[in-house]
Amino acid sequence: MRILHIASEVAPFSKSGGLADVCSSLPLALGDLGHEVVVFSPRYGALREFNPRSETSETSITLNNQTFSIKFLEQNSDVSGVRFMFVECPELFERNGYYYDPLTNSDFTDNDARFAVFVCAALTWCKENDWIPQVVHGHDWQAGGAPLFMRSPRFEHAFDSSRFVFTIHNMAFQGRFHSGSRVWFDHAEDLADIGGPAEFHGMFNLLKLAIELADAINTVSPTYAHELRTVENMSFGLGPLLHKRHGHFFGILNGLDTTVWNPETDEHLPVQFNSTTLALRNRNKRALCERLELEYDKSIPLVGMVTRISEQKGFGALLPTVGELISEPAQLVVLGSGDPHFEDQLKLMEKTYPQRVRLVTEYNEPLAHLIYGGSDIFLMPSLFEPCGLSQMMALRYGAPPVARDTGGLSDTISDVSHDPNSGTGFLFREYSSQALSAAINRAFGMFHSTMRWRQMQRRGMKGDFSWRRSAHVYEEMYKRTLNNPRVVA
Repeated sequence: MRILHIASEVAPFSKSGGLADVCSSLPLALGDLGHEVVVFSPRYGALREFNPRSETSETSITLNNQTFSIKFLEQNSDVSGVRFMFVECPELFERNGYYYDPLTNSDFTDNDARFAVFVCAALTWCKENDWIPQVVHGHDWQAGGAPLFMRSPRFEHAFDSSRFVFTIHNMAFQGRFHSGSRVWFDHAEDLADIGGPAEFHGMFNLLKLAIELADAINTVSPTYAHELRTVENMSFGLGPLLHKRHGHFFGILNGLDTTVWNPETDEHLPVQFNSTTLALRNRNKRALCERLELEYDKSIPLVGMVTRISEQKGFGALLPTVGELISEPAQLVVLGSGDPHFEDQLKLMEKTYPQRVRLVTEYNEPLAHLIYGGSDIFLMPSLFEPCGLSQMMALRYGAPPVARDTGGLSDTISDVSHDPNSGTGFLFREYSSQALSAAINRAFGMFHSTMRWRQMQRRGMKGDFSWRRSAHVYEEMYKRTLNNPRVVA
């Protein structure tokens, strides 16, 4: 089938989080299954690793009585049938940030216009090139306007037979705008009125709009889907709507690009290894310590994190436990940036305990790989976690995770304390420093039992986190959606 993905970021070209990885790996996995796939993303000014094969065409988009000149660029793909297309519009996307100004840390005030033009441009390319998809798959609020444009007279019924599938990667980001933002979206006038599909608490809400009008909705793990329907503070007010649409709402676990994340072939590791050569891992731990100027001691657990530094990622629970953690003794390495308050506390701890704590705020992909391949334990104490890819990477690289029992963490980690013969990590349920500390202490206790630790590492490394498994589930969702009537606006 023909599948169009509309995504605000696609790795490795643009990336601020896991959304980018999904919007690269899932289309490639669908291509491997024989589908014809086109992925659309903006051509940002700060686009990385971008070497377009060609400028395929130009067009213009008029919205809200303003006309925007658009160029379509194409990037090579290694998978037959998969094309990565980029919308170039310098006045909208030639900026340092994707969604917000890094200097002011505030959202761009014209994000409504930027992503309305982007979505409209993607659909315009489809119509102008006579490439009409059976499935239009939108990702997060930035693609939330797609069902409005698909119904717009400007496309002359071209998408009447297409179905709109919508993936929620993180419910916290909803694309909320003042009610006047409706002028950027075709067919939105009545839908943004009080009680309409696009209205939520007096605001124009693109995530709500997409949930209301999608023919199928999914999020990125089964447990997160359940939490969004049943846990009030998880859904940011939209839980009742998801419950109403439960027959069209699914949880599909993300996959991992196992060609990039493979400890047997990873060029970023000083020493490659697999589940039968785990003794070699300590050489990577030594290299990690040398790189970060930490004292190397194979008998002391080194705890790693590669993460955004925020409350959502669990730093509110973690920071009060760090003193206890390093007194075990242990070491903590954090690669990430975010909340200045949390960063400052970590920097103070690093200064106080220079051989126990290390913070690196500038993202470094080779260092990230080395943390996965050299840490003894990987830490993910998230307040909530829609899916999470880091725990899959850690498991694959032999770093058993300590994680909160929520979202995709629940779906990918089996607690060894509950089943010593199948467990792959350590989970804790209550979001508190005490519960986190208890889980870390359980991990430290087993770390010193070498044989049991090795067995747990091997179980984690043998897990199937490939995108091919997940792509088959998406394929089935597409097929079911195409067999059902279209949602009526």
